[in-house]
Amino acid sequence: MWSAVAICALVVVAEGYDLIVYGALLPSLLQEPGWELTRASAGTLGSAAYVGMLVGALAVGRRSDLSGRRPFVLGSVAWFTLWTIASAVAAAPWQLGAFRLLAGIGMGAVLPVVLALARELAPADRTGAVFTVLMAGLPAGGMLASLTGLVVLPVGGWRVMFLIGGVASVAILVVAFLWLPDSADYRGRAPEPISASMLFAPGLRLSTMVFPLANLMMLLTWYGLNTWLTQLMRDLSYPLSSALQFSTVLNLGALTGSFALAALTLRWSTRRVAGLSALLTGLGILGCVLHPGSTVVFLSLIALIGAGAHSALNLITASVADAYPVALRATAIGWTHGVGRVGAIISPSLGGWILEAGLGPTMVLGAFMVTALLGSVCMGLLSMGPHR
Repeated sequence: MWSAVAICALVVVAEGYDLIVYGALLPSLLQEPGWELTRASAGTLGSAAYVGMLVGALAVGRRSDLSGRRPFVLGSVAWFTLWTIASAVAAAPWQLGAFRLLAGIGMGAVLPVVLALARELAPADRTGAVFTVLMAGLPAGGMLASLTGLVVLPVGGWRVMFLIGGVASVAILVVAFLWLPDSADYRGRAPEPISASMLFAPGLRLSTMVFPLANLMMLLTWYGLNTWLTQLMRDLSYPLSSALQFSTVLNLGALTGSFALAALTLRWSTRRVAGLSALLTGLGILGCVLHPGSTVVFLSLIALIGAGAHSALNLITASVADAYPVALRATAIGWTHGVGRVGAIISPSLGGWILEAGLGPTMVLGAFMVTALLGSVCMGLLSMGPHR
């Protein structure tokens, strides 16, 4: 079981790198000769992958509930790998946007399916821990993108960064093809189909409406920071190498801190810990808005933000997986992630609009603080009712 979960985690690492690498490349893209990108247009370009993810999450989850997990995992990874490699040869901004949108379809499709598969391979009372291990792949991929950028960007440029992600994804696809099993629920007779309209049955209606809203707020916060943090730190007079260090610390905090917060689910409900994690995110951003003078303090706050935001996303999804039956599980996760992707679509553009309006980096951080606190309120509301 754990080897299969590890393969699922590698798939998420590939997605994390290919998705979050755009933020590490943003300063280089703004300086690309002949492209004439502004911060606003670069933010819009950054949203393309998230538009694709919305489409993929809504389209594939239901099909997976009807016919199994493994084929859709393999197909989705192959799809986003192809278009990540294509991004390396984009000759114009519109081409890069189109390739990122197409890659996003595969990224959005694979996550609900791989999460549903991991939930069905793991013990029912370890969903929070398993999802934390699995979703650690996203910040791990983002951290790899930042660290790779420190070495590669000065000598190879942004195109090499996309090629590295594509080659790594090919290797992970081969591993998944050889050793990833399907869910036991689909190895024989598939579960009896349930209409997707059952998501809004009386006992599930509140969850079906509030989980996606909470996910939207936290995705807006998380991907907004991953897209803009490097540029924001430069605007606050940090040099490029230091700015990339902030992005690395954000993802390192997410990778390590999420395990500490997941341990709380052994004592408290998953929903309650998700709300606490979102609250910590907002408080960490508030600390940054208050302009701590020490770089060490600033780095600690960035790590807290990463831990809180990523943990909230992990535990929101774990709560969804526990709240729905097998025949609705990937549909529910896809619905939650699909609606949530609206936040991820808005976040790159939101940062660009605020900066283009001359409101400054502090206002960008303030906007993401508000969205994190709203995510905490949503999970607090769900924690008040019956839950696991």
